Amino acid sequence: MALKSSIKVAALAAVIGLVPPSASAQITIPTVTIGNPGNAPDPFTGNLYGAVPYVYNIGQTEVTNAQYAAFLNAKAASDPFNLYNPNMGVAPYGGITRSGSAGSYIYSTVTGLANNPVNWVSFWDACRFANWLHNGQGNGDTETGAYTLTAAGISANSIPRNSEWQWAVSSDDEWYKAAYYQPASQGGDSDNYWLYPTQSNEITTARANYGGATGAITSVGMYDENFYGAFDLGGNVWEWNESVIHLSIGSLRGARGGSFESDEFSLGADFRLFISPPSFENAYFGFRVSRVSGVSCPADVSNDGAVDSDDIIAFFAAWDANDIAADFNGDAGVDGDDVIGFFGAWDNGC
Repeated sequence: MALKSSIKVAALAAVIGLVPPSASAQITIPTVTIGNPGNAPDPFTGNLYGAVPYVYNIGQTEVTNAQYAAFLNAKAASDPFNLYNPNMGVAPYGGITRSGSAGSYIYSTVTGLANNPVNWVSFWDACRFANWLHNGQGNGDTETGAYTLTAAGISANSIPRNSEWQWAVSSDDEWYKAAYYQPASQGGDSDNYWLYPTQSNEITTARANYGGATGAITSVGMYDENFYGAFDLGGNVWEWNESVIHLSIGSLRGARGGSFESDEFSLGADFRLFISPPSFENAYFGFRVSRVSGVSCPADVSNDGAVDSDDIIAFFAAWDANDIAADFNGDAGVDGDDVIGFFGAWDNGC
């Protein structure tokens, strides 16, 4: 108990500013709320896609180089999971460099590219980023949370989203609805879905980065927002989603939205890319995350709808009692790492 007491004192000191609770700066992922729960699927694609029975939030943009570099600095000093692809540091498309040696790697964004979407990421990299967000950033675990990542599950491409997720890689339906859905009663097309993610059944290079018009990946948010207030769901980079697709060539994961080099057809609602194994990484692939909406924030331990000092009291009551409610890093134990995870979530608020 002496060790736990000393950790508790240090953590409480962190709250009043004597020491930082984590060596890693917190990042913010701006999201937009996707309402209209219980919507019907898109009839244009045979009623296959777009139905989501719950309200959720989705990243307003793709995950950026700056956000992913913060993740790398928090979790990839040695990089045992190969979260960094060396091509990220290669011009003209890479936006993150790595310096130092294994055990003390440092990651920086390339000048002028911090707000470009991160690329050269696999589906599993995206899952680990989501798990890190789920677990409060900082030292938050990458292998548990929204996804329980195991070698066997990765090999079989059989890992689903866990029911208690807080952040996740957007599902196919979540992504599709955020991109194309707009109720006819709220100014949408007659069947409630647009063909393109720009509130339109037509698209031009003035409204999205595609067709080689710019010849480059551009900063997020440079083109028109859509009905829900999200940007770049068409063009810039393909975005991984959770869909599992079994074909004779192997077990794949889906991607949507096209890239800066894609043709117009690739940005449409009737096109889903399914040629990529989940380990695939290249300059044209990034991702977007979804967040739970309408439930307590991870750090709202007192369940009063706010993140404040009451949650510190409730957290340490659970932590002192070795209650699983204090297991913030999802490793089935209650220890000092959970203090870091809790204060990471607490600093991040809602």
